Parts: sequence; C-alpha cells; structure tokens
Amino acid sequence: MHRPTRHLARALAWSVACVALVAACAPPQQPQPAAPPAGGQSASAAQPAGQGTTPAASQAGAPTAQGSGSDEWVVAISEEAASIDPAVGPAAAASTLAQLHIYDTLVAYQGPSMKLTGLLAESWRLVDDNTWEFKLRQGVKFQNGDPFTAEDVRYSFGLYKDEKSSRRHNLEGVTGLEVLDPYTIRLNTSGPNPGLLANLASLPIMPKNAREQAGPDAFGEHPIGSGPYRVVEFVRGQRLVLEAYPDYWRGQPKPDRLILRPITDPSTRVAELKSGGVQIIAEPPIAQLKDLQGGGTEVMPLKGARLMMMPFNSTTKPFDDVRVRQAVNYAVDRQAILNNVLEGHGELLHGPWASAWMGYDPDLQPYPYDPQKAKQLLADAGYPNGFETTFNITNGAFLKDREIGEVVASQLAQVGIKVQLVPTERAKLQEDWLNGTFRGITSTAWGTTAEPDAMIAWALYKRKGFKPDPQLDDLIDQSRRTVDTAERTKVLKQLGHYLQDQAYWLFIHAQDEFYAKRADIPWTPYPNGQSFANMQYYMPFDH
Repeated sequence: MHRPTRHLARALAWSVACVALVAACAPPQQPQPAAPPAGGQSASAAQPAGQGTTPAASQAGAPTAQGSGSDEWVVAISEEAASIDPAVGPAAAASTLAQLHIYDTLVAYQGPSMKLTGLLAESWRLVDDNTWEFKLRQGVKFQNGDPFTAEDVRYSFGLYKDEKSSRRHNLEGVTGLEVLDPYTIRLNTSGPNPGLLANLASLPIMPKNAREQAGPDAFGEHPIGSGPYRVVEFVRGQRLVLEAYPDYWRGQPKPDRLILRPITDPSTRVAELKSGGVQIIAEPPIAQLKDLQGGGTEVMPLKGARLMMMPFNSTTKPFDDVRVRQAVNYAVDRQAILNNVLEGHGELLHGPWASAWMGYDPDLQPYPYDPQKAKQLLADAGYPNGFETTFNITNGAFLKDREIGEVVASQLAQVGIKVQLVPTERAKLQEDWLNGTFRGITSTAWGTTAEPDAMIAWALYKRKGFKPDPQLDDLIDQSRRTVDTAERTKVLKQLGHYLQDQAYWLFIHAQDEFYAKRADIPWTPYPNGQSFANMQYYMPFDH
C-alpha cells in the first residue's frame, strides 16, 4: 500500500450520482420464482444477448456424468439459486454460489487460507481515513464482448445501495463513489472502514449497458457477467447449466461445462454420486461419510467452515425479555448435540464466535446445560408454565439440521416450552430473516471468514427482528472505526460477551463442512468470496 495523499477530486456523492440511477434501474424485490411448467421446459434457455449458439448450448437436455475429467462436472447442491441476478432477490448462499461462477467482484478471499486476491480491482490503496482508491483491471470483457470499465462499478454499486437490495449492508458507511478515469475509482467512507474489502468481495459487478438495455427482468433470464462461466440454461428445480467463457481474463476455466443440480435430500445426493450421475456433492450425510471414503468416491472435509445462527425475534413476546432468551440457552444441552447428533463434526460457539473468527474468546464459556436455571428464569419472566413458539428450520441444507431442531424442541419441552418445528426453504428463511417477519426462533448461517464485518452487518447491526439496542450498535460502530487489528479484536471480544449476555441467539455450534466427489475428479474444496460458504466448482487459477 502506498503512503496516503491528501489530493481528492470532487466526490460524486451517492445522493447525486446513484439515487437517480437506482430510481431508474433498480428492480423491485421479486417474489419467489414459480415452479417450472409441466414437461420440464426451461425457465430461461439462456444464451446471453449478443452471443451466438455454441455446441454446449445445444446440449441442454438432462445432464449425465458422461465426459468427466476436464469436460463436464455435474455438481449436486442442496438447494438452487433464488436469483442469478445479484441485484434481485436475497443474497442467500445458493444464489451467491451460482453467481460467483458467472460474475467477478473487485476483490475476493480465495482458498483455504482465504488469501486476499485482486479480481476486477488490480490494486488499491488508502488515500486517507475516509478514501480508498482502486485501480481497475484493463482488458476485461463481459461475456457479450462489452469492455469492463469504472462505469460498470458505479452502476452496480448504485443498485446495491438501493433500500430494497439485500446487499445494501455491504456498502454500509460508503458515502460516495467518484470515477477519476475509466479504470480508477475512489470510494468515500464516513470514517475508517477496516471491513470494506471483505464487503466488496460480496458485490458482483454487472455490465451497465447490457442490463440497462435488457431491463432487469430480461437480464435475470439471460444474465451476463465477466466471470469464468456463462449461463447456457436455467431450468427451475432441475439444473443450472454453465459453459466456460473462452475469453475469461484469467485463462480457460476447467471443466469446460459445469452443471449445478439442486437435490434436497442428502441420501439422494449420495446415491447419485455412487451411480456416477454426478461428480461432486455438497453436504453428504454424516452417517455415510465412511462409506463414501473408497469404492470410487472420496470425502473432502473443510474444518469449522460454517457458523450456525439461531436468532430470536426480540421485538415481540416472549423473546423481547432477555430472561426468556437466556432460559432457552440454559435449557439446551449443546455438548450432547455436538457429541451425539453431529458426532463431533463441529465446535461449540463462544458467544457468536467459533475459534477461527476474529473476536473469539476462549475464556467466554458457552451456556452450561442447566434446566433448573432455565425454569427459574422463565418463572421470573412471568412464564412459570412455559409457552408455545415456533422454530423455523432447514431440512437437509445443513448437517443434521432437522435432527438438531428435533433435539432442541425435545429439550425445551422439558422446561415447559412447546416448540412447533417449521421446515422452510432456505431462500424463504433468508427473506423472512432479512425483513424481520419471522416468528419465534429462526435459523440461518454464515461461512467462516477472515473478516467478520460483513457477517456483523448482515446479522447484527440494526437488524429487523431485533429490538433497538444502542449499546450493541455502539460496539459494532467501535469495531468499524478501529483499524488496528489488536485493538479491534478487543472490541470484538467485548461484542461477543455482550451478545452472549443478551442471548440474542440460541448459541449452539459451528459445523464442519463436507464434500464428496468421484475419485477421478481433480477438485478440492476451494472457497472464493469472503467466506468458506462461497465454494467454487472449478479448478483454481493459482494452481
């Protein structure tokens, strides 16, 4: 990084440059997509505008495992993308997974070591405490042949700044963007922003001209990015077919063809892998891990990869009372869940943090299992006979997610809390979580990351569904003003202690992540984005 300078061009404030842009271009929040029509017709037979038909595009029938190696990989994932347009729909993990194959961001944290890597930004420097300058990569072309420039960054960030965008938290504290020339931009912030780069790793860059000309709806059907793969076909409930973009700026992606198949049931994913119907599967069942290690298949672990969050809606009774939230935490035997349900494949949370996170404090012990303490707190809060509530859970999206929900419900029943489990599609869970419209307890997750600010902004800062808490917001603001790593870690530890004391979540665990593959496929888990949850299914370019 160069030494800061004080020279600043006149800032182009968001209120001038982006509000009008968003008003003209930002789409409304889209509802959940409809089911595919009878007969399995494509929801979008997707050669992007301006591209000719290719041999891969003509092979859009049911995917098979033919042509493994470098030709075609079929990947079984636990759920499909709600949207492949980053400006539309929730920023759920399934959508992010699809989008990271189609688009590039300015920067990304890549590989198991989460190495910070410049993508569309070639270099960057801190001009002063409130100004970051980025030199953009020249010679990059979008998949329709349009050149990438600073105007595409300004356009994309304008969409993300919109109040309806699920990614608006990633630009929290960014007050302006100025274009100095076609390949130089400056981002103005309201103060020191140590988490800016991690937040930028969650913001795919879209082509301004192509999206404006097509319109949001048409672009969502036929998206165009600058990433390693372009969309051939998207059939809801069946497959997203991608082909390698031959002019990708980092080189020729491998494999040549990539098919993402949503298969909700974990056992079905395993059966497909064993039969050769797919080459890679995400989240195989724990009970079948040993069986998958051999016989032509191989298990690929990623340790401590995902933080599991179970927030309470603290804006309504009974969880507006901290004593009730604490009672639920005392009533759950988290160690038994880790040992007996997850079979040790994870670790207990210490406050909101697992051991890989900045802010983790080993001296902050998890809530002990104490049903009598839970009953006393419930009585003190006016619920001596307990109450009824709902727990919104996933079913097959995470390791033993339904089984954990069932154990939690059983243990809470022992202290008088009757829990109705509500299995829900993850995209719907994310939508209700973001809007604060969930009831009782919900569940969500965040992949382990080198920089916690994006998770904090998304999960904790002035959250809908959380009652206003100035002390919580102040601790988060302190962490964002503190650039020194040691001092910032101290603040994040204070944040962890406060969150555990206020019991805004049911704190249980961070899970290990597992993948399995055919033994002849040269793939290993390779995170790409800002967390371990952002997994790429192609060969790394640094190998």
